[in-house]
Amino acid sequence: MQYNLTDPSIYMPTSLAEALVLKERHPTATVYAGGTYLLWNQAGRFLILPGSILSLQNIKELNRLGRTETRLDVGATVSIQRILRAGPKVLSPLLATALEGICPPSVATMATLGGNLSVPDRCMASFPVMHVLDARCEIRSSKGTRWVPVTGLRSPTGELQLEPIEIITRIQIPMEEWNFHVHRRIGSFSYGITADSLILVIVGKTYRGMLTEFRFALGNFSPRIYRNRDLETLLIGARLPLGKSKDLKAFLYAIQEDLKNQKFLSSHVQMERVLHILQSTLSNPFQYSA
Repeated sequence: MQYNLTDPSIYMPTSLAEALVLKERHPTATVYAGGTYLLWNQAGRFLILPGSILSLQNIKELNRLGRTETRLDVGATVSIQRILRAGPKVLSPLLATALEGICPPSVATMATLGGNLSVPDRCMASFPVMHVLDARCEIRSSKGTRWVPVTGLRSPTGELQLEPIEIITRIQIPMEEWNFHVHRRIGSFSYGITADSLILVIVGKTYRGMLTEFRFALGNFSPRIYRNRDLETLLIGARLPLGKSKDLKAFLYAIQEDLKNQKFLSSHVQMERVLHILQSTLSNPFQYSA
């Protein structure tokens, strides 16, 4: 592969403080964690690099992974492979499945959760599950620190809510127990990003046969994801399994109409697939027990 003739300016700080100073001095520098999206997004024979790159790879503070009783703390440069190696004692089945769906195993040594959430022009594969799990991001700059829930990481129209001098440094994922969950990556290719690519996430809690909490999100690798919290509440309090109940039919109709209005899906086939998974899950959610 050939490289562009103009060499980029590459900054490789060894501490977070140094990285934040460099980001303030060079706000247009592309932040580089694992570099998988930067390399994937190339076209043609020439490798086109941005004019300046800020590498986070040598910063130990960003490569920490830990768990408490209530949450998982993931540094921005921790690789997907390293998170998965933590195993079932640390990861919930849903989180493990979602992480495995981000990228092929051959790339998991480089890909990072921080990088996956930081892509400016797309909501990548981790976004829907981080959204429904109420994960939040620590965002740092030379001027201070703020915490932003993943639900607020993008504007309603899909713009990434990061200032030019800011960096995502850590992700906190609540370790709640869900009675059932579904994660599906749908499309022509297992890890490809095509017109028919979808990420679907469903989680729910039950108590004595009653649905007490329900969350549902869709991602299509555009700058925004689909989630309607008002519709999520329609089935709260319903007795399970729903089978072919009127409540389930009304919910599926409401979802279908809202997806049409949002123009989120690209085809009738996608709509049928999404509604089928929702119906199958809610008809008997206990078959998807966590």
